[in-house]
Amino acid sequence: MARKIQSRWKISGTLTAETPIHIGGMGGDADTDLALAINGRGNYYIPGTSLAGTLRGWMGRSLAEPDVNKLWGFQDKNNGHASFITIEDAPVTLPHGMTIEIREGVGIDRHTGAAADKIKYSRAILPKGVTFPLNITLDRQTDQSPEELWRLLLALEQGDIRIGAAKTRGLGQVKLEISSIYEQKFNAENVFDVLLNGGNRHQWKALKPQQYIPPQKLALNITWKPKDPVMVKAEGDGIAVDILPLVSQVTGKIHFVIPGSSIKGVLRAHAERIVRTVCNISPTPDKFLEQVKLALVNELFGSAEKSNTRQSEGKIGALSVDDCYATLEMAPDHWAKVENAPKDQNETFAHFKQTLATTLKGTRQPFQTLQPAMHVAVDRWTGGAADGMLYSVLEPIGVEWHPINIHVDLERLKKYGEDKVQPAIALLLLVLRDFADRKIPIGYGTNRGMGTVEVTAMQMNCSLLNGLEGIEDIETIATDLSNLGEALLNTLTQAWINWIECH
Repeated sequence: MARKIQSRWKISGTLTAETPIHIGGMGGDADTDLALAINGRGNYYIPGTSLAGTLRGWMGRSLAEPDVNKLWGFQDKNNGHASFITIEDAPVTLPHGMTIEIREGVGIDRHTGAAADKIKYSRAILPKGVTFPLNITLDRQTDQSPEELWRLLLALEQGDIRIGAAKTRGLGQVKLEISSIYEQKFNAENVFDVLLNGGNRHQWKALKPQQYIPPQKLALNITWKPKDPVMVKAEGDGIAVDILPLVSQVTGKIHFVIPGSSIKGVLRAHAERIVRTVCNISPTPDKFLEQVKLALVNELFGSAEKSNTRQSEGKIGALSVDDCYATLEMAPDHWAKVENAPKDQNETFAHFKQTLATTLKGTRQPFQTLQPAMHVAVDRWTGGAADGMLYSVLEPIGVEWHPINIHVDLERLKKYGEDKVQPAIALLLLVLRDFADRKIPIGYGTNRGMGTVEVTAMQMNCSLLNGLEGIEDIETIATDLSNLGEALLNTLTQAWINWIECH
């Protein structure tokens, strides 16, 4: 017998990527380790199963498991039922001129400071600004309004739910714009209205919950400026200039970008250094995944799953970092000319300078913004230039950047243990203090005079936390943490000391 339903809600809207997105799938580019999902027509898409899994997981954070199962379905041996929510596959729309991008990822060996063995991969991403539809159908066995669904839609509208992979490394943030909501009642009085008009149309403003409590989080907005050239190296080489800065598309324009994974990586490495120092942990293991396995750091930054064990040891980090973009924007076709600009025979960069001037909107002094710098290794025998060791780098010396945005999911951190919240926040503040003190360079060439930054302001927005009363009132953090207040500093200091003594 078919299950009985009294009403059906149909919601349609558009999701816009606020950051790049990766939804993995089979096939795609053979040269890419992690390809994007492609449907039967050969187009990029977001599978409905991926969206449903993410939305169900978010709802499970605020509802009890039986309530989630009742709505989303479950299977327990011979018991269970199908989901009452249906989410359709969403074909991706790339704005005119935008294409997918390839991001390179690499783990840094804690012994050598170079790329770790077998920890390098490439990931295809959908750039910031792509859109795709969201179509949800909810069957109801009662006439009651689905308040739990409205809260879910409001969280999507606020950008509190991320989808896909690498959500804590700058990817996956989306925002919803609702276009229509229809209610269909299956009774004799409304059957023709459903068939002819699609049901009773509702306005989202009338249904939207008046009170919405977002997930507990700590958000940091770090305003900074480069003291030395700051960039992340692009995977491909140029012609006139060998090494170019990494760029990314933002709504049809090209911007220099520092991926969230890059920023999170250097912050994590410094957090490991602090924990190993205060806890006197040595020596560092040889295998990369064992090197980065540290208490408190795992909960804050995440830990990888082991493929050769049945017991789950992986953790998604409570801390996430968004991609950081330069304020300078360039036309894609102009930047393509910079990448493919030919070399001058006399190595003067004259032709390249003209191309760069056009890309930078006709500025007369393009090398004051982007400067080709020559580097050479010196032969230890002759004292001259080593054979084949001369290369050039296009260094951003006059480029301004947007703030760095860091988020800490306090609810996830609590799930790893209430006793870890205070020491984890203390560890994060110590890392940020050192970052503001210019001890943590970011990007490419940090051992060769690049990557030093100056923090000009740190803004904080934190939820109310038991045991850390007053932290919700702090809006600005001094670079030396002096304005946190004596009571809060003492609480965090004592929590940090207690954690060290236990480890």
